[in-house]
Amino acid sequence: MKNVRKLSKFLSTKTRMDGLVRHVDVAQESAGVYVGRSLDLGWGRVYGGQTMAQGLAACHRLIGPERTVHHVHSLFLRGGDVHQDLRFEAEQLAAGRSFSAVHVRALQGGKVVLAMTASLQAPESGFEHQLGGLQPEWGRPDELRSIASHMAPHLDRVPAALRGLYVEDMPLELRPSEFIAPWDRAVRPPQRALWVRATTPLPDDPRLHQRLLTYVSDWGMLETPLYAHDALAWGREVQMASLSHSLHFHQPFALDRQWLCHVVHSPVASGGRGFALGQVWTEGGVLVASTAQEGLIRPRPDGERVWG
Repeated sequence: MKNVRKLSKFLSTKTRMDGLVRHVDVAQESAGVYVGRSLDLGWGRVYGGQTMAQGLAACHRLIGPERTVHHVHSLFLRGGDVHQDLRFEAEQLAAGRSFSAVHVRALQGGKVVLAMTASLQAPESGFEHQLGGLQPEWGRPDELRSIASHMAPHLDRVPAALRGLYVEDMPLELRPSEFIAPWDRAVRPPQRALWVRATTPLPDDPRLHQRLLTYVSDWGMLETPLYAHDALAWGREVQMASLSHSLHFHQPFALDRQWLCHVVHSPVASGGRGFALGQVWTEGGVLVASTAQEGLIRPRPDGERVWG
């Protein structure tokens, strides 16, 4: 089913946030079967955050509003084709008094692109504790600049297909604690912190906020292991692909009323794979989610060094 939307068209819609909200949702085709629209961000395959967010939407639609996801784990099995919609087949594996377990498959052309398992829970109270908090080196969002403003003087160095990612009025604003240019080869500790907030008001639906955080959690996470090496995610000398991605949701949050800081570090890379762990904090120091991602970061023996 050919149905690609280009980023330029997506960004020219009257209300950009409305477009993103629709993008991270799915339409029901039949019992347990849903369809998600594909969007071409410019790098030739479906953005992994899109597939995860739409898979999460399938879980939400299958179970209903009484329960929200507290844990989701995704395996990326194939690269998604931006020229085809995604078909999600969701099955409830178990349902208890407090928890529901769901399995979702995302397919294109009859082949599985993503396999997801999720656990959903009805709200309840219990023991609570939290270790750690905000660190000074992550900065404060009102003291930082957006990625778009950092990139604005350098758009001539960005491939034309990707320039739409760096316009100022995107639905989600991203502010890095430290701006690292895509062509910067300096070896540094494999860690980063990225503040994010929605630029317009959102519906008061915790499931939507979970989907949007899932969507943006995939942004640049797999690049973090490369910071420890003379290698670039944008360079054609590296083959990169997401293998798995997990999120645990700990506390409710409002992405339009709170800045969230996704702090990521890579404790290890080995066997052609990079591993990254993340925590998502509110500006008030509440840990609302944890993330983990593993991906292929294989050097291409005949790869071309685009920069440096």
